[in-house]
Amino acid sequence: MKKATKLLLFILPISSISVLGVVSCTTTSSNAKQPDKKPEKPNEKDPITPPKPDDKKPNNNDNNSNDSNNNSNPNNKPDSTKPEENQPKKPNEQPQGDDSNNNVQPHNDQPADQPEIHKVDFSDVDKLPEEISLEHFTNYKNKSLESAWSDLQKDSTVFSHILFKNLKGYRISFENISGVKFDHSKGVIDNVKIKFTKEGESKTRVFVLTGLKRTDSVEPKEPKNNKDNYIKPKSVDNRLSGLFPSLLAYMLLFVENNKKYEEIQWTKNSINFDQLKNKNTNFFDESFVGFNVGTKELLFEYNENDRTKYEDKIINAKYDDINGELGLEVEIKNREESNLSEPSITKVFNFKGFRKANFNNQNKNVLSLSLLPSDLKDLITTKGSLKSDVDKAIKSKDFSKKISISNNDFIKNGLFKKLILNVVDNENHIYRDTQSLKLDYSNKSEENNTIIAFNDGTSLYPLHTKIDKDSISDIFITIINEDGQNKLEIEFNVNISFYASNLSDLTSHSTSKDETLKYKINSSTRIG
Repeated sequence: MKKATKLLLFILPISSISVLGVVSCTTTSSNAKQPDKKPEKPNEKDPITPPKPDDKKPNNNDNNSNDSNNNSNPNNKPDSTKPEENQPKKPNEQPQGDDSNNNVQPHNDQPADQPEIHKVDFSDVDKLPEEISLEHFTNYKNKSLESAWSDLQKDSTVFSHILFKNLKGYRISFENISGVKFDHSKGVIDNVKIKFTKEGESKTRVFVLTGLKRTDSVEPKEPKNNKDNYIKPKSVDNRLSGLFPSLLAYMLLFVENNKKYEEIQWTKNSINFDQLKNKNTNFFDESFVGFNVGTKELLFEYNENDRTKYEDKIINAKYDDINGELGLEVEIKNREESNLSEPSITKVFNFKGFRKANFNNQNKNVLSLSLLPSDLKDLITTKGSLKSDVDKAIKSKDFSKKISISNNDFIKNGLFKKLILNVVDNENHIYRDTQSLKLDYSNKSEENNTIIAFNDGTSLYPLHTKIDKDSISDIFITIINEDGQNKLEIEFNVNISFYASNLSDLTSHSTSKDETLKYKINSSTRIG
């Protein structure tokens, strides 16, 4: 055959050779389907071009035929062409049957690529109306928008059990609480984001709460309500201006309803409501007026002609220790003996000019923190991480070098338990320092009270803040060698938070803003 081909190549003209080449390629390509034949090398006289995947159009009959042949012939060998040409295609790369327009269509047993489908169907959530009316919920309707929103945050069952009662299996929570918008003239709380969670997936919807109290809800034809003019705010009295607003806010609420606030106070060795009520000269100067029913008389001016008609009560408060501001919501209602029919009202009053945080001078915040040399020595004589770091520095003779040590919980907890707090008021002379205080509530010593006042670990005196072991940071030690003796110097920061709160009854810790004062502490002791 080869000799005949050579003879024809010699005799035939070039145009005939081209035709012959086409015939030869067609013949060879059909032979390539036989699995027993190996492909020829590219430089052979009869080259074989492997068929491309789109040169073949599989159909069900071909597949069945091929499967049958492959199963019946165990000697079939894989094609030795390039790996990328003969390796199995991924599901989304395999050729599919063509329709009449030559578009690739997936077979019934070959699912096409589809977007990820969520397991949870949130269509019931999507159908919820955007506006939610609280008109028939008197617990919220009769309060200011801020108070109603504060109460809703504490108890969301009005949504889960009543308004959204037809939703099954969802956990409901609020998102971006501080991002809501109040429209007092319409009695509307806007931009309320509620998160619906079910089976690990969640969806957030934005709602508008309507039907709440309006500030201009009194109709012109109604009789004038004299409660509007019953009280008005005074300028801040200098007998109160030296206090942090957070302390004053809590104590004013306690005086109005002491049982409610006794339930949230820490009682063991604590400076709490019971310790601070009335006039306790252990914590305040003798000139201080104290915390009692008459304290609010320094804040408000009353219309004496209406004293027998009305009574007032502070029901909510907000404070801003960063800027020295106080807000009070007062409920004014008829005295029972007055027999008046005027509706009760609530008014919010704001005061400025109280003590505020000083971030430029840490010693002007009445807080004086210290670590006694004897307590520092106890820490390095007790086996633990701090002692290990000191011994390592001495052994390697790292003298007069400021060394950063690990801020692990053991070191921070040890320092926290030893810290002493003194209240020093050289500016306003309203706070009084008669004893050293502790920050650690677990301290069993009866000698020092702890400033922790609430069950959540926050304080009341001299201001509402939270200081714990995690407040300690940036710990450095230096070993000084003088005349053959070693001295340990330590410095670290205590991060003290100053808060601004939302308007509420303050029974839970909820803030709208906080700023941190880095209070630097230095101490030293000789270590031999």
